[in-house]
Order: sequence, then C-alpha cells, then structure tokens
Amino acid sequence: MINRARNTIVAFIILGLFTGSFLAAQSRGLQAIRAAGMRGHLEFLSARELEGRSAPSAAVNIASRYIALQAQRIGLKPLLPGGSYLQQIPVEVTTLAPDLSKLRILFPGGEQSFAFPRSFGMNVRSGGEGVVSGGLAFLGTLLNGPAAEWAKFTLPELKGKIVMILDVPAPAPASTASPAGSAAMGRVRFLREKGAVGLLTVISAEREKNLIDKGLSFDIGERLRFPDVDTAIPGAAPAPPPNQPVAPFFQADLRHEAGAAIMGLPWTEFEAIFAGASQGQAAGAKDLPSRTAEISLYYETRKTTTSNVVAWIEGTDAKLKSEYVTISSHHDHLPMREGRIFPGADDNGSGAVAMLSLAQAMMIERPRRSVIFVWNTAEEKGLIGSYYFVQHCPVPAEKISANLNFDMISRNDPNMIYLIGSNKLSSELDAAIHAANDKSVKMKLDYTFESPAHPDQFFFRSDQYPYIRYGIPAVWFFCGTTPDYHTDGDTFERADLAKAEKVAQLVYLTCWDIGNKPALLKLDLNPEVTTRGRANMKINWRNPPPPQEKK
Repeated sequence: MINRARNTIVAFIILGLFTGSFLAAQSRGLQAIRAAGMRGHLEFLSARELEGRSAPSAAVNIASRYIALQAQRIGLKPLLPGGSYLQQIPVEVTTLAPDLSKLRILFPGGEQSFAFPRSFGMNVRSGGEGVVSGGLAFLGTLLNGPAAEWAKFTLPELKGKIVMILDVPAPAPASTASPAGSAAMGRVRFLREKGAVGLLTVISAEREKNLIDKGLSFDIGERLRFPDVDTAIPGAAPAPPPNQPVAPFFQADLRHEAGAAIMGLPWTEFEAIFAGASQGQAAGAKDLPSRTAEISLYYETRKTTTSNVVAWIEGTDAKLKSEYVTISSHHDHLPMREGRIFPGADDNGSGAVAMLSLAQAMMIERPRRSVIFVWNTAEEKGLIGSYYFVQHCPVPAEKISANLNFDMISRNDPNMIYLIGSNKLSSELDAAIHAANDKSVKMKLDYTFESPAHPDQFFFRSDQYPYIRYGIPAVWFFCGTTPDYHTDGDTFERADLAKAEKVAQLVYLTCWDIGNKPALLKLDLNPEVTTRGRANMKINWRNPPPPQEKK
C-alpha cells in the first residue's frame, strides 16, 4: 500500500511538471504571436509593385519565394522532394492572340478595322475560335431592364445578326431582380434563342474615360486549365458530347470609337446618344442595314506553373509524428484590371502573414503530431492550390487530423470571427476551437455563414472546402467581407493586425489541442463520411444529409 501510494504521488508530480511545462510553452508561444511581427510581411505582400499577386504570374512567384524564405528563416523544414518548399502546379494558359484577333466593319464603299486589345476586348471564356460575321442590329438599352420585359419589345430580325448594346447604369433593381452575372447570362441566352451570333457591348463612360486618361488598352484575359486538379462537383451538368456541334456566339467589349463606327455616326453624335442613355433616356432598337461586322478570334496557349509553399514542423511523439495538422491560407489575389491594382491586404495577405507568426510560435515547443503549413496559390481561380495539395499530398491524406484555414482575418468587429466548416465532420474540431477560445482571446464565434445553403455560398469559397471534400475535418476562420472586398481599397493601411494577432493565437491553441490528442479527430457529424480519403469526393455538399445527433 505504501509503495502504491508513493508511486501515485510520483506520477502526479511528473504529470504536474509536464503540465506546467506544457502550459509554459503555450504561454511563450502566445507571446511570440504579435501584430508587430506581421506588419512588415503584410506591407510587402500587399505592395502595389506585386500588382495583386494573381496566379499564375511573376508577381505571385515573388510572393511564393518570399514566403518560402521566411519559412526557412523561421526554421520550418521543407517537405517536398529535393528539399523544396515550392509545390509546383502545372497550368495551361490560353489568351487571345493580338496579331490575329480583329473586328472589321464593312459598309458600302469601304470597311474599317479595329485591333484587339486597343479597340475591343474579349472574355476568353465566351465563344469559340475562328470568324463570325453577320448584319448589325442596335438594341441600345432595351436589354438593361428585367428579362420579363424583353419579350414586349418590338425588335428587328436578329437571326444571323451581331447585336450592339450600350453599357449604362441599369434602373435600380427590384428586390427580386437577378444578380448582374445571371442577368448577363440571361441576355446572352435571349439573344441566342433569337438566332443572334454575337454581342458587342459599348463600355460605360467611366471605363472609357479611365482608358483614355491612363492611355490603356483592354486587358488580355486568360483562360486557365489545371490538368492535374480535379474539382468536379457531383451532380453537375454533364459536358456536351464531344462530336456535338455548338453554334458559335462571340462577345466583345467595345471602345466608343468602334461603337460610333458601327452605327456610321460622327463621334460627337454617338456620344450624345450615350450620354442621353446614361441619364435615363431610352435608346431603342434600330436595324443597321447594309452594314456587316466580322469578328476574328484566335487563341494561343502556353504552359507554366504556379506554386504552393509547403513547410512543416516534425512532431515530438515517435508514433504520432506520422499524423498531421495542416495550417493553410492563400497568398494569391486578383489581376490588375485596366490599370487598377487590387492589393489584397486582408484577402488574403492577412492570413498568409498570420501563418508566419503562428509558425514562429510553434517552433518554441512542438506538439506531438507534426504540423504542415501550406500557403496555397490560385485560391481565387477555384481553390486550385488546396485541391492540388490534398490530391498530390506529400503525406498520406488519411493521416491528416484536421485543417485550420486562415482567409481574411483583419477587418470588421475586432472581437468576432466567423467559423465555416467546423461543425460539418467532427464535433471534436468545433469543441477544440471553443476550448481554445475560452482560455485565451474570448472572441465571439459566429456561425452565420456556415451553412452550404446560405445565399452567399461562403462554405464553398475558401481552402477548407477541398479538405472537407476529402473527409478531413476543416474550418475557415473568416472576418467577413467589407465594401472594399475585391477592390483596390483592400490596402495595408486598413488591415487590423491586432485582430489578426488574436485569430492567430486562437488557431495556435486549437492546433496545440488537436496536435496532442491521443487519436485523430473522430468523424461523427456526417453519416456519409466514415473515413478520410478521395472516395469522399463523390459526396454532394450542396445537398448534404442532416447532421447526426451528438451522443
């Protein structure tokens, strides 16, 4: 009895020493996460010289190299073959060929040609390749209003025609009006049903002035293909049969000089029509007889790469170090548009630099499991970096306990953060976040956007989603959008790094909890997900089953 009592006392002493050391390490780690340490990194990543860090681009490559060097400086290890921190993702980039793409206007006694991209611009996602020609019809502003009104208008014959419209502010939308994107698609569908073969949109007066003032041409848009990435959604509409012909329908944006030429009007007279339309005066339909447009579009494709940055800290436990927690963010943002730069300081420079501070903290004392840090590329192009990582994972994906994802953490209420995904696969993930929050930053944890059915669809819009599709518990820490979301107003000066510090501390403690648990987080919230792995990609998260009741 005496020996047993002595052994019990010794065990409690050892446990107490271990717990005290554990808490001290956590405390030292929390002290290492500071806003001041994030400031210089964010100022660099959101600098105008990086032009928004669009992927693929030389600018995002610079950002990747910078992050990789910082990870190496901190002491994180490379995880990829050859000791590299960069996980290369193959990309095929298709753009319009400027030398071959043209717009010609033919009229009795002559013709006039306009070159791409100075006089007209194209969305490379629309239309095909080759030449489309047809007579011209002017529909002014008739298609700016609700689609239900279009059938009431008396229109010229549109079969085989190329239609021109004016881009002027639409009337204030009713509460039931469709979003701008779906309205544009509805306009194209309407014109195709009428037999039209193309749509020319004369750009707004604001865009025209911007191009003139800055001496710019239209941007040369890109269409990207990532051949080694599977993003297919179950139940999505199947692609048309490969041998089924699809009638071409070309769309282009026009400068005002081209619009005037199409109508055969002097510049001043055309501008008067445009100005009147901008002030609400009707610009009705008009056939343009004896005038023909010919649009020639040809593409060129090049191969390149864009890179995830991947680094890790090896766990301390001989057995558990072969299991993992991943911390992620994305470091890409948006391309320049007609001279405007979108710095992406909050989206998502804030998450990228928070990860650097968290990694520094984790180096002070490592958890039992290994921790992998992934700075994803091409999130803005469809979560490509995170899909690529889980599908070409340098460790077994089924050994990843959880993913903790930063994306936009430095704006809005300084004491609140949204959680998206934490309650979808494992109750232990959500519980770990709450436990960490209660003993540290005590932020309000908001679930407003967690549902896949929410109208804003945020559940599908960041890098935690590919993990969830693989059956790996994952959560997105999100501050919410702002009026300057995806604009040139998302600048370094507006970032609240004190808030980013708190979110990073919360994620640090959550990672500690998950990284030291005796087992991987259990999968107990979705009856369709019982193991981690690629087989879960077949699950349709846009119509998930109801969650299981917690036992």
